[in-house]
Amino acid sequence: MKHVVRHLMVVIAALVVSGVASAQSDLRRRVAITFDDLPIAGSVAKDEATRKNMTLSLLQTLAHHEIPAIGFVNEGQLYNDETLDEGRVNLLRLWVAAGFELGNHSYSHPDLHQTPLEEYQANVLRGGRVTRQLLAEHRKEPEYFRHPFLHTGTDIEKKHAFEAFLIEHEYRVAPVSIDNSEWIFARAYDLAMQTDNAALASTVGGEYVEYMLKMFAFYEDQSQQLFGRNIDHVLLVHANELNSAWFGVLADRLVDRGYEFISLSEALEDPAYDSPDTYTGPGGITWLHRWAITKKVDPAMFRGEPETPPYILKLTELREHNYPSDGEE
Repeated sequence: MKHVVRHLMVVIAALVVSGVASAQSDLRRRVAITFDDLPIAGSVAKDEATRKNMTLSLLQTLAHHEIPAIGFVNEGQLYNDETLDEGRVNLLRLWVAAGFELGNHSYSHPDLHQTPLEEYQANVLRGGRVTRQLLAEHRKEPEYFRHPFLHTGTDIEKKHAFEAFLIEHEYRVAPVSIDNSEWIFARAYDLAMQTDNAALASTVGGEYVEYMLKMFAFYEDQSQQLFGRNIDHVLLVHANELNSAWFGVLADRLVDRGYEFISLSEALEDPAYDSPDTYTGPGGITWLHRWAITKKVDPAMFRGEPETPPYILKLTELREHNYPSDGEE
C-alpha cells in the first residue's frame, strides 16, 4: 500500500510541475524589437549633427536595456543626388559598431503590390549593397528582409516567386506579430517639435507609450486565441525622433509588464512562425492575422484593436491602418 501511495504522490507532483510549466509558457512574455527605415525615418532632423545625436540616443537606450535590436535599411536614404553621403552611411556604422544587426528594407521602399516583380527584386538587391559592405567589416552579413508596407503580394504566384527569390539570395523574411500605428504618433511628435511645442511633444510621447502597451495587450490576446499561448513576438517600430526620445520609457514599461528582449532569430525559433500563410489581401497586416485568415478563424477575433486618439489623427491628418474585420481587407 505504501508503494501505491508513494507512486500516486510522484504522479501528482509530476502533474503539478507540468501544469506550472504550461502556465509559465502561456504567460511568457518575450519580444524582438525591429526598427524600419534606417538611417532615419520621417524626422525633423535635417543636419548631420542632429541626426547623429538622435541615432546615438536611440542606440544608448537599446544598449542600456540590453535589447538585441535589428534595423532595416532603406539605402536610397544614403544618397544625395545620386552621390553616397558618408555622413548618412556613418549613422549605419554606429549601429554596426554598437553590435546591432542590419537588414534589407529595399532601396527606395517600393510597393510589391504596385511594382512588377523583376523591378521589385532589382530594388531589393540594390538596397543591400552598402549594408552588406558595412556588415562585412565586422565579419557579418545581412540575413533578413522586411517587406515595405508589409505587402507580400496580392496573388499567391507572385508571393511565392518573391519568397523563392529571397531564399536564392539568402534572405529570411522578417515577419511582424505586433504591428501598430506608431508612425502616426511619430508624425504628430515631429509636428510638435517643428513648432517648438514641448508640451504637445511630451503629451504625444506619453500617449504613444500608453497606446503601445494597449497594443501589446491586444496582440497577447490575439496570440492566446490563435495558439492558446503567448508566442515570442516581433515588434515593428521606426528609427525616428519619437523613439529616440521615448523608446526608453516604453522599454521600462515593457519590463514592468514582464517582457524579456530577445533577438529576431530567437523569436523566429518559436514554432508559431512556421504556421501556413496564404494571405494575399491588399493590406499590410501582422502575421498573427495572416495565420488567422489562412486558418479561416471566426472574424470576431480581429475586433477590439486599440485606436489612435482622435486628436492625434486630427493633428496629423492621417488615417489608421485598415485591419481585417471579416477575414479579408
